[in-house]
Amino acid sequence: MKFQLRRFDTLDALSLEAADCLAGYLHPDIPSAVMLSGGNTPLAVYEELCLRCLTAGSNLTILFSDERNVPASSPDNNYGNTRALIRSLGVTDAHVLRVRTELGCQEAADQYDRDLRRFLAEGGRLQLGLLGVGSDGHTASLFTPEDVQAGRGRLAIAVARPRPPDRISVTPDLLRQFDRVIVLAAGPEKRAIVTQLMNTPEAVVAGQALRDLPAVEVWLAD
Repeated sequence: MKFQLRRFDTLDALSLEAADCLAGYLHPDIPSAVMLSGGNTPLAVYEELCLRCLTAGSNLTILFSDERNVPASSPDNNYGNTRALIRSLGVTDAHVLRVRTELGCQEAADQYDRDLRRFLAEGGRLQLGLLGVGSDGHTASLFTPEDVQAGRGRLAIAVARPRPPDRISVTPDLLRQFDRVIVLAAGPEKRAIVTQLMNTPEAVVAGQALRDLPAVEVWLAD
């Protein structure tokens, strides 16, 4: 596995480039998916895409890297924070694989796992996956080495947290099936963990989660 670092002078520059990148995956020739990340860094990317008034093709499916176990109406819900983008792109509900937190954390994880398996079994291709990385080294909602190990044989898992809300996360078994994975990071608080990820990935949970991928792009805005 190889991490490839790309630096940007500003978050705006990263957001514009990431929006360009996402736009290039909106019209796949075969049933394909892009995975959206939560957190603050990609929000400007999604807003930029909304401003472009683009329309997605009928073969595109949207899925999510993780979700907090909160209602879709919550400002902390990743699906809720991307609904404006989904509407702007004209993606129908049938082509959005969201985490159904109304079911409860474990059942939502089980349902998401089934939904992802069905998409792949029907010939769906995982083209582009966006992820973030926390200053503590987590990615998606994989916070510990134990979370990474718990994902073996699963595509989605429930992740208990010391403080609410608990999470639902995709797993390394799913991540390694993407054609391309980009980790977005921004701000001075992320520089140290990105440096560690580049130099000693096995010491970072994100590195452990992504170690089976042939290559991972890390986009860092200073």
